[in-house]
Amino acid sequence: MKANGFVVLAAVLAWMGVAEAEPQPAQLVIWGGGKDTAEAEASLGRWQERVKNKVWDGTLKVAEGYPRIVKSDTVPGLKPGFMVVVLGACAPAEGPKVLETLKAFEPGAYTRDVTWAQPLACPQLGPEWRVLHSKSWKKKDGTLTAVLLQGPESKDAYHPTLQALRVMLRAPDGELLGVDERSGDPSENDFAKQPGFIPTLDGSGPTVTYLDIGAGCTAGPNVYETRVRYSTAGETLTPQTRTETLVDNTHNCDR
Repeated sequence: MKANGFVVLAAVLAWMGVAEAEPQPAQLVIWGGGKDTAEAEASLGRWQERVKNKVWDGTLKVAEGYPRIVKSDTVPGLKPGFMVVVLGACAPAEGPKVLETLKAFEPGAYTRDVTWAQPLACPQLGPEWRVLHSKSWKKKDGTLTAVLLQGPESKDAYHPTLQALRVMLRAPDGELLGVDERSGDPSENDFAKQPGFIPTLDGSGPTVTYLDIGAGCTAGPNVYETRVRYSTAGETLTPQTRTETLVDNTHNCDR
């Protein structure tokens, strides 16, 4: 008798040493893939490249054993004839939350409703950052993406709620060309009387302005403002940085 999809999948899982589970509805979180193993492995390589460059740090973590390459013919709900890179299998209600975070970084990621014969293993979100907003700009040599992140809420003045702007440049084929991140406290600084972290995601590219606190004196610390404008030069991410002094207490120290 000809084996159906579940039997084929069970055989693949047994070969991989993965436990079977009762088939159940799930959402597969899919990074990419291709028509053959070589294309799928290239897609997996792009994921691993991002992990190496800490693109996902603090925002998303896949379960042990993921990502993995899966033959689409073995999973009811996937279009046959492909090899897909699966980041995890989520309960149907959890998949959209994971995809929302993932697409902030990679618009090409997607989910599919399937019948899954393995234990669910949904990627975990956080715990360090959650996505507030993201935007991409098409450039001559690739795509520039900025993701605004926020840390856990805090009422402790010594451990304020932080924000971060993570900026990435990727080539048309998905290769990661550069990553840069700046972070700071968005609340008003007592000495400079302005927000300590101001991201801007409009215009021709992202910018961020943040404050640095220098050494303290009797009248207070020095406060420096750094403004970073992101652009591209060929296949290079270029943070153009300018720093100026907002508060100078150098001459107000006790002698």
